[in-house]
Amino acid sequence: MDGKESDSGSDSGIPIRGLDDLFKERRTLNKFLETKNPFDNDKITRVYQKIFRFLIEDISTLESRGITRGYLQPHQIMVAGGPDFEFMNVWLLNRPEEDNPTAPTYREQFDSLARMILGERDAPNLELDNFLHITASAASGEQRLFDFKQLQWHPLLFPSTAKPKLVYNVFSYLGLEETLSWKKDFRQMIQRDVEVRDTVLGVDVDYFSHVYNLKGPQYYVENALGAFLFSANAILDTSYYIGKAFKEYMKDKENLKEPMTQEQIFDMLISFFPHVLIDVYDFLVKKGISIEKISEDLCYF
Repeated sequence: MDGKESDSGSDSGIPIRGLDDLFKERRTLNKFLETKNPFDNDKITRVYQKIFRFLIEDISTLESRGITRGYLQPHQIMVAGGPDFEFMNVWLLNRPEEDNPTAPTYREQFDSLARMILGERDAPNLELDNFLHITASAASGEQRLFDFKQLQWHPLLFPSTAKPKLVYNVFSYLGLEETLSWKKDFRQMIQRDVEVRDTVLGVDVDYFSHVYNLKGPQYYVENALGAFLFSANAILDTSYYIGKAFKEYMKDKENLKEPMTQEQIFDMLISFFPHVLIDVYDFLVKKGISIEKISEDLCYF
C-alpha cells in the first residue's frame, strides 16, 4: 500500500488503487458538505448518489462479517475524487475489525446521516420519502432480514439515464426468469389504484395512445401493475417510435411535431405514474429478488 493511502488514517478501509491522480482530492464528508450541495432542483445530485451507494456497500460488507455496530459520523467518512468527482471513492476512517456492542447500529447511523443530509428540501420527493421510510424501518429493527445492500439499487440512487433501462430490465427478467404468477404476486403485494387509461389517453401525444391500444384495457388494468406494464412497453417501443417519427418529420417539418426523445418520453411516463419506480423496487425487495443481478449491465459508480 502506498503512502498516500496510509495518510488517510485507515489501512484496512481503503482498497489499493493505481489511479492516485483520480482520487487526489480528499476531504472528510463534513467538509464535503460545506462545498457540495446534495440537491440540484430538488433532485439528489450524482455525487451524493455515489456517496450513499459507497456507504451502503461498506455497511453491507461489515454486516456480512457480523459487524453491525459502529459509528458513521461525517468527520469519520473520507470522500476522494478528481476535480469534478466523476471518479470517486468513499471509505470509513474508523472501519472496525469487530462488532462494538456499546455503539449504535450502522443502520441507525445511516438513517440519521441520510436524514441530516437529505431531510430538508423545498419540494415533495416521492423517491426520497420512500428511501427514508426504508432506512427508518431498517434502523428500528422492523426489517431485520432486509438485505441492506438492496438499498444501493433504490430509485433515488439511480442516475436518471439508467431509470428507463431499469424498468425494462425488470420487466424482461420477470417475463423470462420468473413464472407467470409474478403478475398475481405484484397485484397482491403492491395494492395501488391507478388511472391508466384516462391518463395516457388524456394527453395530446399519439405515441402513448398507440402503445395503449396495442393491448388494451384488459392488459393495462387500473392499478400499479397496469402502470408498470404500460411503462415497460412504452420504453420497449421507444426506439422504433423515434426512428419512424423522425423519418416522417423530416418529410414534412411544417405540419408535424418534432418527435420526442427517449428522455422526454420517460419523463412524461414518470409524470403519469410517479410511483412506478418505487412500486417496482418494493416488489423486488418483498420477493427477495436481487436487484443487483437484474441491473448488472447498468453503470452507477
